[in-house]
Amino acid sequence: MAMSFYIKKSFTDPEPDIEFVNIHYTWSPPGQPPNWDAHRETRSMPRGGVLLRGMGGTTLDDSGEWTQSVAERVDLPDDGVRRKILRLPNIVVDPETGAWHEHYAFHHYFEIFHRGQRHYSPLFSEEIVTREIEYVDHVGNVGGLCVYWSIYDWDAPQYTPTEEQNFVAWYGEDNPFRSHKLYASEDKDEFIRIRSEMIAALPMPRRFLTNIRGPRSAPVQQGWHAGGLYSPNRSDRWEDYWGWYTHVL
Repeated sequence: MAMSFYIKKSFTDPEPDIEFVNIHYTWSPPGQPPNWDAHRETRSMPRGGVLLRGMGGTTLDDSGEWTQSVAERVDLPDDGVRRKILRLPNIVVDPETGAWHEHYAFHHYFEIFHRGQRHYSPLFSEEIVTREIEYVDHVGNVGGLCVYWSIYDWDAPQYTPTEEQNFVAWYGEDNPFRSHKLYASEDKDEFIRIRSEMIAALPMPRRFLTNIRGPRSAPVQQGWHAGGLYSPNRSDRWEDYWGWYTHVL
């Protein structure tokens, strides 16, 4: 299961002749200041930037075979805006207590090189929060479901698998057919066949749950990437994207 998520940060050059810009960032437990000596991430920010376009993930081709869809790398033109996709943790640990926090503080500032001189922006701090979202299957034809989502806009898309609310209670936390283990499975057909039998045994309606996360009050774009229960007849298999929403965290 993914232990991190992605967020885009931008910097607009306020004047000409800026040679380059770095973004420095870290995170801390709720209510604690950043400790740059303990942890610091630094990324360069080119003008324009590099983004990924396309759905990615697994899809079904016309013959019902599983294929891996490739996201396309896009090098944006120099438009005076610098963009960088950052990876942030889903949870952070308090080094003093050992407690894990899903809500935490994300800190960042910009290091700016202008005409041979180094300048620093103010420090920006944002509260990272989580929100549970669900899809309720009243028909009983959904075998797997991922959230396809991105913070602010669609410049940092990512997938997060859901889990049916009763799956762990019925089959156990470490069950080899947990939804997120599909991606490491060598035989996806067999994985989906067995998991579909397990899902079909769960009571109706079936609720598929997961968390999305990002800065408080940030808009999150979201859709569902759904797949049907296993069918030995490849022509009866299906995948689809549906239900496009905007959430405010």
